[in-house]
Amino acid sequence: MSSVNTGTSGSTTSTAPPVDERTRRLVHAVLMPGFTGTSAPPWLLDTLRDGLGSVCYFGHNLESPEQTAALSERIHAAGRAVIAMDEEGGGVTRLHVRGGSPHVGAAVLGRADDLALTAAVARGIARDVRAAGIDLALAPVADVNSDPANPVIGVRSFGADPGLVGTHTAAFVTAMQAEGVAACAKHFPGHGDTKVDSHVGLPVVAVDLETLRSRDLVPFAGAVAAGVRCVMTSHIVFPALDSAMATVSPAVVALLRDGLGFDGVIVSDAISMLAVAETIGFAESAVRALAAGVDLVCLGNPGLPLTGGTPTDEEEFRAVLDAVTRAVAEGRLPVARLEEAAARVHALADWTQGARGGDVSEASVTSDVTDANAAAARRALRVRGQVAGSLSGAVRVVDVRRRRNVATGRLSDLVADALLNRLPGSTVEAVFARTATVEGRAQQGDLTPGEAQDGTASPGIPADVVLVGTPGSDPAQDAALARQLALSPGAVVVCLGWPGTEDVLPEAVNAVFTHGESLPTARAVAALLTR
Repeated sequence: MSSVNTGTSGSTTSTAPPVDERTRRLVHAVLMPGFTGTSAPPWLLDTLRDGLGSVCYFGHNLESPEQTAALSERIHAAGRAVIAMDEEGGGVTRLHVRGGSPHVGAAVLGRADDLALTAAVARGIARDVRAAGIDLALAPVADVNSDPANPVIGVRSFGADPGLVGTHTAAFVTAMQAEGVAACAKHFPGHGDTKVDSHVGLPVVAVDLETLRSRDLVPFAGAVAAGVRCVMTSHIVFPALDSAMATVSPAVVALLRDGLGFDGVIVSDAISMLAVAETIGFAESAVRALAAGVDLVCLGNPGLPLTGGTPTDEEEFRAVLDAVTRAVAEGRLPVARLEEAAARVHALADWTQGARGGDVSEASVTSDVTDANAAAARRALRVRGQVAGSLSGAVRVVDVRRRRNVATGRLSDLVADALLNRLPGSTVEAVFARTATVEGRAQQGDLTPGEAQDGTASPGIPADVVLVGTPGSDPAQDAALARQLALSPGAVVVCLGWPGTEDVLPEAVNAVFTHGESLPTARAVAALLTR
């Protein structure tokens, strides 16, 4: 990482070779940093005036709809930047990170398999986003979830069938962009067949090109046909295409540009993710991504521990800015490539500016959207055994989930809370301790928290309801579930993760498979079990 010096004013001195003003603005135009705090820091406002292309919000930036809208207004007043944010529905939400999303996630919509419901939910998400002054929703996930134990996609995907994922991806994109919010299909060319989360390691998908074309590329082709404004690359190696990960691979970019005919903005996934930061390196990856054909480099969640220390948000940005500027000065990154990328980013900014609006004082989730979410949540439930109306009085809920989804940032308690609200006096106990984390930040240990100091898990607690994540994704979770069912064989198992095949969890006589967790899903589960 480049050396930085912080002066008394709080600004950070660049160490890059000098370039002309036009080139400097081109470099700014192709970067998407995050920042810390709930107001725009001085360095960000200065950079916006210097032509910064985009800003990415994370949950820690947002306190309320009013605060977020005011923040967006300040950022837009300072420059031409596109404001982006992950807002997928379900577990991956930034606007609703504290209270839970009012919108169901992709797997619920895929399970319901009603394109009208998918479009209605996408409209609702877009209205939330637009009312907050945000231009680009980094959604939908267009990955085909072909590995049932995938640690990071799972219920974020519409499903395991390429055709189904493709049609719902297109419906989502069309509805969202009709509301004036740019959509971004991710994670090209597909993150669904991975056993490694790219937040914490480098996945390799060793399938042949024909499998890639017939399976993983189908939804992205649907998104492109629907006019999606952005596509996000993945930090995954596809040996059939290149030995380099997709984000820095000219071959992968060519597949998207020439193979699928996409001419919008190619956005990188966050380069702070450890698949990148611990291999290519944080700042160098931005250079290589731009050289490969990426138009907008997402730096990621600031403060993520990087190799070489924990820089501030400004220091992270300056490190990347210096690296890209130096690469231009040294001839490693042609100015023509920056011009091409900046032109696409500016065209996106023009489109979003023309669509911008929305009154934050109005209810952003209208009744049609609320009804669509409730209907999708109910229709997505898959039930085994005699569970309807089986709970009454005070019950004991035991949560055996251990691994969190890093993109989500935490394990949600929405279903447990809904049950407690309907059944006063009930209790909830978690077998594994929770780590205090936020979305996008992870070390390898964050995926395996909560073991007892002697390395053994809880012996089990009698339960009426057992909450579990994706079956088969974590041996410790699966062992804890087995202990719970040995103690309470009739307990209702509520599976909040990806359910895999119809015969998953055969040991659970009574089970509900939700296909994800959101406020509508929590209400649907509680209503089913207690009515």
